[in-house]
Amino acid sequence: MKNLETLTPRDRLSWALDTFGDGLLFTSSFGAGSGVLLHMWSELAREQPVIFLDTGFLFPETLAYKDELARRLGLRVEVVRPAISAGEFIELHGESIQRRAADFCCAKNKVEPLLPYERAATAWVSGLRRDQGPTRRHLPIVVEQPPRPVKVHPLATMTRDDVRAYMRDNGVPEHPLALRRYLSIGCAPCTAPVGDTDDERAGRWAFSDKTECGLHGRFEAS
Repeated sequence: MKNLETLTPRDRLSWALDTFGDGLLFTSSFGAGSGVLLHMWSELAREQPVIFLDTGFLFPETLAYKDELARRLGLRVEVVRPAISAGEFIELHGESIQRRAADFCCAKNKVEPLLPYERAATAWVSGLRRDQGPTRRHLPIVVEQPPRPVKVHPLATMTRDDVRAYMRDNGVPEHPLALRRYLSIGCAPCTAPVGDTDDERAGRWAFSDKTECGLHGRFEAS
C-alpha cells in the first residue's frame, strides 16, 4: 500500500477509486464541509453515485443544500430512507425518543437503512477528519474492519482552515447553517450550534455523552 499520509486528499480518493473501483461506497451527509469531498468526487467519479441518507429528521437547509450541490457539481445522488417515515417513528416511540434513546434512534434511522449498501461494498469512503473532535483525533486514513468494508478517510489530515480554503478556491458553497455555527450537522433534534472555542462536533447530541451515530468507528486510541 502507498504511504497515504504523504498523499494529498484528492490523491487518496483517486487511490481508493483505483483500488476498489465499483466496490467503493461513497456516502455524504451534505453537512458543513461536505462540499470538499463532493467536489473531488465530482471530478474523479461523477458517474458513480453519492448515497445520501434522508432520515426524515434533517434540517430543511440540508435538503436544499443537497439539491444545490448536486446541481452545481453534476452529482448522481441516490437517496436512502428508513423503513418507516419520521412521523410513524415518532408515533411509535414518542416525540422525545432522541433524548431518551439516541442510540436506538440512530440504529433504526441511520445504521439499518445503509446496511444493504454496506454489505455490498468492498470499501466505504467518507469525509471524517482528525480535527473534528476528540473521538476522531487518531483517525486512520484506512481502517480494515472485517467483516465490514474497508473504511477510507481521504480528508483525515485536513483542518477546518484547509476545508474553508478549498471550498473558497473551488467556488463550492458552504452549508447555510454553518454561518450560524452549526459545524457538524445531522438530524435537527440532535444538532446544536457550537461556541467559538468548541470543536466541530460539540453540538452533536449535546444533551448526552453520545459522540457518534454508529456508522463510523471510534478512534481514541493512538
